[in-house]
Amino acid sequence: MNINTFTQYLPVNLTETLLVMGTKDMQEIRIMAQQNAVVQKNGILFDTGVKISSGQLKKIVDSMCRGSLYAMQTSLVKGYLTLSGGHRVGVCGKTVTEGGTITHMTDISSVCIRIAREVTGAADEIMEYLECNGRLYNTLVISPPGGGKTTLLRDISRQLGNHRKVCIADERSEIAACKNGVPSFDVGKFTCVMDCVPKAEGIYMLLRTMSPEIIVTDETGSINEEQAIYQLINCGVKIITSAHGYSEKDLSGRQYLGRLIRQGIFERIIVLGQYGGRITIQKIISDGRVIRRV
Repeated sequence: MNINTFTQYLPVNLTETLLVMGTKDMQEIRIMAQQNAVVQKNGILFDTGVKISSGQLKKIVDSMCRGSLYAMQTSLVKGYLTLSGGHRVGVCGKTVTEGGTITHMTDISSVCIRIAREVTGAADEIMEYLECNGRLYNTLVISPPGGGKTTLLRDISRQLGNHRKVCIADERSEIAACKNGVPSFDVGKFTCVMDCVPKAEGIYMLLRTMSPEIIVTDETGSINEEQAIYQLINCGVKIITSAHGYSEKDLSGRQYLGRLIRQGIFERIIVLGQYGGRITIQKIISDGRVIRRV
């Protein structure tokens, strides 16, 4: 992990403190105006003792937006930015609405930098359930926020993408973290990435142009994405995607994703947990039955 991909935006005293603390197991950096910055390591929160002023926070966000908050409003109104290296930055501030729709965000009050990292081998223990005797399975990965969904999808893409035609619809540039069209992470030598594309549109584009065997996306849940997945399945292409949640029962009650689960579209459901900053496979479900439990 190249720590400069996120420390370049931070005040020098905070960067120095992070280096002393060690970034190896760092998961998040939470920065609130007029408060001490907080770091999460191995699931535990630590006070850095470095107070960030409102002016410093504004400079941090300005630099993340490359000096133009206006140009980044499309992302900001969704509550996030994505940095080079795939780091996702949650943003809080004052929202301005017109006709019930958020048009832009001002007066940024806090940010949460979620540190992306490559964990080669993260998917080792589940690959036999996703691909067996030459057959691929439609798969849904479920975990609470910070549970390792994207990290797992990244390694699944790498392993399958070294011998299969994998395509990634990477809406937030988090799975592959492309820079100038080149993935920052190893997502497989045969893997193609459609970057910064809404997932549904990305699925349709990849189906039309790249003859994929598998399409990988992150955080599925809208009606447009549901319809795109039906189209993908009808074309004989497999889907591997993820969703926030705590169990398959939690998600099965949702309007769109729940319908896909109830109809058995997902042949494998992987439920994750996270303990001490480590991805944990809680259970694997097939046809409504638990076929592996940890």
